[in-house]
Formats: sequence, C-alpha cells, structure tokens
Amino acid sequence: MPDVFVSNYMKQQRNFVHYKRFKKSSSVDRLTPEIASKVTDKQDLALPKSQHVKLNTLLMIIRVKESRNTTPQAQKILKELGLKEINNVSFVRADSATLDKLLLIRNYVAYGQPTKALLDEIIRKRGYMRKQEEGKAEQTRVPISDNVVVEDLLGSKGIICIEDLIEAFWKCKTNPEQYEAARTALWPIQLAPLKEDTEKANTTHDATGRTISKKTTLVSKGGYLGMMGDKINEFVSQLV
Repeated sequence: MPDVFVSNYMKQQRNFVHYKRFKKSSSVDRLTPEIASKVTDKQDLALPKSQHVKLNTLLMIIRVKESRNTTPQAQKILKELGLKEINNVSFVRADSATLDKLLLIRNYVAYGQPTKALLDEIIRKRGYMRKQEEGKAEQTRVPISDNVVVEDLLGSKGIICIEDLIEAFWKCKTNPEQYEAARTALWPIQLAPLKEDTEKANTTHDATGRTISKKTTLVSKGGYLGMMGDKINEFVSQLV
C-alpha cells in the first residue's frame, strides 16, 4: 500500500511540473516587449490557428479523461466548470478568463461549438435545476419537468420557460446577464457512458505504432482530448 501512495505522489508532482511548464509557455510575460505587444490572444502561444476559439461564442465542454493525480489547480478549474466526473458536460461563454482555464485542463476534456439542436436535446433530457430550500444550507436537484420550475427560479431574469432557458445559453453573446443566471441555476449535467468497441475506442501511436486509448490522446493525434470543433456534436450525441 505505501508503494501506491508513493506512486500517486510522484505522478501528481510530475503533473504539477507539466502544469507549471505549460502555464509558463502560454504566458505573455516570457516574451520580449516587442513580441508581447503583438500578441492579442493567449491561444496564439498554446494552440495552432485552426484550434482557436472566437470570444463570446458558446462552447460545449465534456470531461473525457479521469485523473486522480491531477494538480489541485486543475481540479479547482474542473470543479468550477461543473466537470468533476467523467461525462459531465457544461456550456460556457468563451471569454478570455474561461479560455485561459480551458487551456490548463485541455488534457482532461474535449470541447467545441454545439449546435442549437444538441443544446436543446441535452437540457431537455438531462437538465436539472438548483433549488435552495428554505432553512437548508444544501441545494437540491430539481428535474426540468415543466415551465413552472424554470419560472420559479429564473422568472426575475426574464426566463419563464424551457425555451427561454435554451435561448439564454444560445444567445450568451448578446445577453450575458441571462446566460450567467441560467448557468448558475443549472445543475452539472451528467451524460451516459460512451459505448464503443475496442477498434473504435483505440488509435495507433504515430511514433511507436502501439495501440493507445483515444480517451488519453489529443485530437491532433487521433484522440478525443482538446478542441474538436463541430465534431464535438457527433461525439456528444452518442451520450445523450
């Protein structure tokens, strides 16, 4: 048993080194003033142009990889985004702060731009609301069974039905106040496990030729981790 603790500690320390190295590599402070003045987006330092996300667009993020040895910093970000467990999915507005966090956890999640149809399906089938009971410190999870539940919790923000709740996410750029109210009121969404045969679940390592799991491999190398763009819809639709 002590050997397990030592192994887990060493893995966590190694992940922390990777975290600090990546944070430093994506920092503008390491650049000369001349080059730093030309950098308008931190994504330029960490991602190829094809994987950049436009600001204020709606992103769908799904937790793909589990790691009990991840850094406390990454664990905090995953918790803030409602991605504590495998197959948790959340919808976020891509502001600069969120994109910075996303770059630090990209080895555990897949993300991309959802379609409105998929957003609608996930919220209707898998959505729950947070409800604060009087006299209780803990929040309770309430299914979105009808418009009354939505109006009770978000009526003061102009959201009175399920359609308004979906629109609040979809139009996060034009009405950030409604989006923030909807995001706060929505309970973390849990999707079904991904069921696929071994052939589809694995890919081949380019350098060694050995078989590796797509759940632990970046999109650029044939896996599921990182920016998937529009392909995120096909991936997540299997889990709803």
